[in-house]
Formats: sequence, C-alpha cells, structure tokens
Amino acid sequence: MTAIKKRLKEHRYVDIEDTQINYALTSMHANGDVDKAFDMLVLFQESVEGIIKPYDPSIKMLGAQNRENVTCYLDALLFAMFARLGSFEPILYKTFDDEPLRRLSTPIRLWVNMLRTGKFIQTDIVSQKHTQAWLFLIIF
Repeated sequence: MTAIKKRLKEHRYVDIEDTQINYALTSMHANGDVDKAFDMLVLFQESVEGIIKPYDPSIKMLGAQNRENVTCYLDALLFAMFARLGSFEPILYKTFDDEPLRRLSTPIRLWVNMLRTGKFIQTDIVSQKHTQAWLFLIIF
C-alpha cells in the first residue's frame, strides 16, 4: 500500500483513499500485483477527470468478461461503439447536472479506457446497477 501511495503522489494523485487502493490491489485485474493496481488507479482517476484514451491500432483489445451470462450483449455493444469508432466518442465527454448520472459516466469511461489500453475488463470492475444504467446513458 505504501509503494502505491508513493507512486500516486509522484503522479500528483494525493486524494486517493486507502479503501480505493485496497480495492485496486484485490481486484481481479490486479490480483495483488502492485503495478497493475497502480495502473488501475491511474486509469480510474483519468476517467474521473474525463480523460479518454485514444484508439491505438497496435494495442490488442481484449474486451470484457460476461457477468452471469447477462452482459454479453452490452459488452458487445460497448465494444462496437467505443473500440475504434469515433462516432460515439461525444457520449464519453457528456457532462450531467444530475449527480447519479455524473457518477455513472466514470465507470463507462473506465470501461473504454481499459478496453483501449488492452486490459481485460473483469466482472468486478462494474456493478450490476452500473451495467443497467449504462444502457440509459447510451440511449439518452
């Protein structure tokens, strides 16, 4: 935990709580790996700030794990919308006055950023409520 905090401070991320660091460390993605946890925390912070990673054809995109056999269609839709096409990019930059909608925009940005950086999006990254709400964000 101390090593991650030090690296985050070097990158000017000082407001990250221990619970967030612990979550990143114990996530399926990091599985205790300090470097992967750090990368996840930075991607999350960038997603909060509205930073979207550009499409890079040299990066192999891995997609997302299907959660309980119910997210395959949404995963495929998000992959199709955001893997390479710029047509849907404005959705990621949309700002919401409503706080719950604002909080939902961060996980979708994180999903896109993980996809575009070649990380496999595992089921612990997004909760069921986020998955359902994303459809609302995409449609409206």
